[in-house]
Amino acid sequence: MLLQKLTKIKFNPKMLIIFLSLLLTVCAKNSNAKREMKSEMKSEMKSEMKSEMKSAMKGEEYYLNTPKLTSLKSPEGLMLPLKKSNYHVPYVTQKEPVGKQVDIRPPVQILALIEASQSQYANGISTLFLEDSPGNLWLEVLNIIKKKNLPIANQNDRDQTLTTDWITWDNINENPPFSGRYEISVKQNERPKRLILKTLDLHQGEKKITDPNYIQRYNNTVLNTIIEGLYQTQVYAENTRAIHKAGSLDVQSSSNENGLPNIVIRASYATVWERLPLAIKKIGMVITESRRSEGTFSVTYKPVSDEQWEKMGIKKPDLKPGEYKLQLGDLKNRSSLQFMNSNGQTLIQSENDDLVPVLKAVFSETETEK
Repeated sequence: MLLQKLTKIKFNPKMLIIFLSLLLTVCAKNSNAKREMKSEMKSEMKSEMKSEMKSAMKGEEYYLNTPKLTSLKSPEGLMLPLKKSNYHVPYVTQKEPVGKQVDIRPPVQILALIEASQSQYANGISTLFLEDSPGNLWLEVLNIIKKKNLPIANQNDRDQTLTTDWITWDNINENPPFSGRYEISVKQNERPKRLILKTLDLHQGEKKITDPNYIQRYNNTVLNTIIEGLYQTQVYAENTRAIHKAGSLDVQSSSNENGLPNIVIRASYATVWERLPLAIKKIGMVITESRRSEGTFSVTYKPVSDEQWEKMGIKKPDLKPGEYKLQLGDLKNRSSLQFMNSNGQTLIQSENDDLVPVLKAVFSETETEK
């Protein structure tokens, strides 16, 4: 509208240009001012949120001093709308726990880590049912308790029962901390086998705790500690069986998601990790560094003699001597293996293909490095 009116007025062209320039400058300043204001408001909000989070982490409870709601008083002559029950906020008079007195943590559930197992909790007793548990469960539980440094007050090997000494949990929001005594028993002559954990006493400082929520929390916490130990034992046993299993491994040439050449080995990560060092040593690869968490090997390759290649019945691969890095990947029931030269470049397809029969042959000759 303003521009339409201005077009009807006769202006000196220079004056019109100056006027429009000033108008655009004012608009730009207003826009910048709004942006700066929004930016400042966002910064203030972020600062306040960070302050609130820090205060909450420190356990501060100043929010409990928030003033109570007061009745709304309208100015004289102003009629307020009628009250509606949908929006009515009732006034609460009962005294309820506040602050640190309210436990907002979710309940501790019994971990479902072990296959063919079930669990239940009732009346201060947690029970783990093990359908398939070879070996001596009682000895495994004792070993885990000692490894986890859980104090034992009394132990009866004949009945396969023990009572713990006081176990204390340190928590910044629990002052004084909670501590408890427990009875642990194993029934391994039954099917399924049972691991039973019962709370004998639970205290917070000198105060005896009877709240079933706290009893369940710490009862399950102790049982989960044992379950984690049993799971680690189970995984170690499975990996050991797989590592020492005789027979060759299926090795195939492949490529990764980026189309770069690699090798796929039909065996678990643990199996390949243990068997690879001795296997590649047979063809002249010496490991100078390995990092299991990253799945990497640094190797120096100096090919063995022609006689040794003939003895192994393997064609010498077209791979230059030098420094290489091997990247091992975990594909659950399979593993990937990628070779890279000293410049970080992956092998070309033909070099990668040459290594497939070589690895297949050396894997079949050895199981693991002793």
